[in-house]
Amino acid sequence: MDLINTLLLIVGGILAISDLIVAKKPDAKAMIDKLVPYQAVIGVALLAVGLVNLLRTLSVLFPLIKNFPLYGFAWLGVLVTSILLGFMFGMPQIAKWMPGDGGAEAKGMELSRKLAPYQVIIGLIGLGAALIYLLYYLRILTMEY
Repeated sequence: MDLINTLLLIVGGILAISDLIVAKKPDAKAMIDKLVPYQAVIGVALLAVGLVNLLRTLSVLFPLIKNFPLYGFAWLGVLVTSILLGFMFGMPQIAKWMPGDGGAEAKGMELSRKLAPYQVIIGLIGLGAALIYLLYYLRILTMEY
């Protein structure tokens, strides 16, 4: 489940920084455009997996940060940015699923719009955290003292 979260975050991070990527490499636009139709699905999946992993690892997260700071903060970064990017990308789809004309849909969309200016920063932090986590997962970095 951790690896799925990390891989989804890499895809979500690429979507989040797509404007930055296209500005540097215009030929990458065609590849990024293939991901855009799946943005809502990626967002809902990121939000769900991020929340599940946060609840699942909450009891060990702070001891992990205390004993292995880089690994712990990388995992915290994966969780937080997964939830934030998932919320931003998935909110239009989640709003469609909400029954009725309640204020929750409008408030969710408003919060998503407020987070939008920070999308690139959140995407870069998410990609960095995901890459550090992958280095630990692949045992390139270790948690030895």
